[in-house]
Amino acid sequence: MNPDSLLYKPIKLGKFTLKNRFEVAPYGSGLHERDCSVGTKMYAHMKNIARGGAAMATIGSGNINRNGTGGVPVALPANPMLIGNYMNVSELMHQFDCRISMQLFPGVEMMMPTEEVTSTYTKDQIRDWEDDYANAAYNMMVAGFDFIMIHGAHGNGPSMFFSPRFNHRTDEYGGSFENRTRFALETLDKIRDKCGDGIGIEYRLSAEEMVDGGAELEETIEFAKAIQDRIDLLHISRGLLEEDSQLPFMFTPTYFPRGINVEYAAKFKQALDVPVAVVGGANLELAEQIVDEGKVDVVAAARNFIADPACMTKAIRGQEDQIRPCIRCNTCINQTHAKLWDLRCSVNPLLGREVYYPTYGMPAAKSKKVVLIGGGPANLQFARTASQRGHKVVLFERESQLGGKLVLATQTDFKKDLKKYLDWSVRTISNDPIIDIRLNTTATRELVEAENPDVVVIAIGGEPIIPRFTASGTSKVVWVGNAEKNLDALGQDVVVAGGGLTGLEAALEFSQNGKNVTVVDMIPESLLGKGGTPMNVIGLKQLLAKNNVKFVCDTKIVDITEDGMTVESKDGSQSKMDCDTVVVSFGIRKDPSKLDEFKGIVPETYVIGDCSSVGGTVWQATRSGFDMAMEL
Repeated sequence: MNPDSLLYKPIKLGKFTLKNRFEVAPYGSGLHERDCSVGTKMYAHMKNIARGGAAMATIGSGNINRNGTGGVPVALPANPMLIGNYMNVSELMHQFDCRISMQLFPGVEMMMPTEEVTSTYTKDQIRDWEDDYANAAYNMMVAGFDFIMIHGAHGNGPSMFFSPRFNHRTDEYGGSFENRTRFALETLDKIRDKCGDGIGIEYRLSAEEMVDGGAELEETIEFAKAIQDRIDLLHISRGLLEEDSQLPFMFTPTYFPRGINVEYAAKFKQALDVPVAVVGGANLELAEQIVDEGKVDVVAAARNFIADPACMTKAIRGQEDQIRPCIRCNTCINQTHAKLWDLRCSVNPLLGREVYYPTYGMPAAKSKKVVLIGGGPANLQFARTASQRGHKVVLFERESQLGGKLVLATQTDFKKDLKKYLDWSVRTISNDPIIDIRLNTTATRELVEAENPDVVVIAIGGEPIIPRFTASGTSKVVWVGNAEKNLDALGQDVVVAGGGLTGLEAALEFSQNGKNVTVVDMIPESLLGKGGTPMNVIGLKQLLAKNNVKFVCDTKIVDITEDGMTVESKDGSQSKMDCDTVVVSFGIRKDPSKLDEFKGIVPETYVIGDCSSVGGTVWQATRSGFDMAMEL
């Protein structure tokens, strides 16, 4: 990273100066109280964000509707009774020289079909709605917030009226370009009339709506020109939330390139006088590049700070090798946006749970000696957390490298994000002087007992599920974890047996290497991708379709022989599928008998990871390792 990059230099937005050009983009956290106030969970979370080094943080999902949120725990800037409560957050952020913003969106209207809002709202309803924005902005100004963000992208609020696809009104709020911009202009004018320059205005915009008849780039730039003298920062995104196929373009998965909106944002910057920010999967390296190239003025990102709230501080201090990388699995977005649950992160087990671990970062009352059996992601997290608490750690790993099955899962080019996380995890363990790592060492009861431990942690993983077929044990049947080691040996026609996330990712890799790939599973096609978040699975399926991967679903595998694979349809009929290789991806099963050797060595014995009841994903591995280490 370059300490002289413009990214780390101040910038003035309206009357406000930001200490650098990296903003924590808005995200719903699910951490507000049921009355939409900031309680201990949200406060503890924001404290970590505040001291992380970003110039500004924008709280997501601030509902402007005066009639409330229907019980969903989001921010409610519309309620003046919460001003004093929200002031606690602005004071906290300012203590760390971090500007604070609130994203404004219409919760009620977002639950309605877009056409219903644009076509049935009366003029009085429209003007009341505009007043809601202005009142919410005023409340946030009184609460000490520096900015508000109008969410005018992804089908939110003003974009409903601007979109030629959805706005078919025949009055002064529809039809011509001038009429379709009226709602946004009137809303911004009302905010300025009520707040003056006492609060800055960010505005998020979809450069394109990516649907037939939707807003396109050239007209959207003209819209930005119309509003630029009323705002202080323009954010560029793309797409519509109501189109599921576009979710990967708003929450870019690991299979998509980073910075997918940069070239759009650069066009806005060339055409406008107001500063321009971009969202869309940028990390710090890319942020430096695009700011220094003059493509944007500010970079907004959320997932970098979710994975490591201190990422900016570490970068400024030259500690970039310590930054915990985001793997772009979108667990965070799925938790809060799809499930309406509390925020979680696959690689940051503290996130959203800060209040539950007030002693995190503090030494334990008594230092213990811990023996870890297995060097997969669960035990790597356990070792890291236990060391931070002052415990001495000895780790036995039978292989020549740490990482367990993550090593196999990070071989493909499109898993670079996960590979960076694995490298970081191994590096932080290997550089820790009080963690004794013993590679190429198979743990035995005698070895463990010889260490005289206080605590034993078993994380030996699971075994792949490979049913017995006629061709089992031959090159015709290959476990997915081994398939990537020699792609040429798979032949040209490959069947992937099992359509979970791992199977689909393997299918993508094989197809990208020029193979003809078919995925076979007993489940319906709509359920393929189990283990992945919806936006990631949608993006993955789009890439599979682009690479002509075929799906054969609702189909049972009867046998695999050297001649091919026999399958059975739901109606009971059987047929033969010709192929060179069948790559088996049926998941992992734990073997409780393998734990017996290590039980009873010491009373304080824990089982975590894939060999426990909570194994299965990176999130479950890191959480189980962290939670049990915090128990010491």
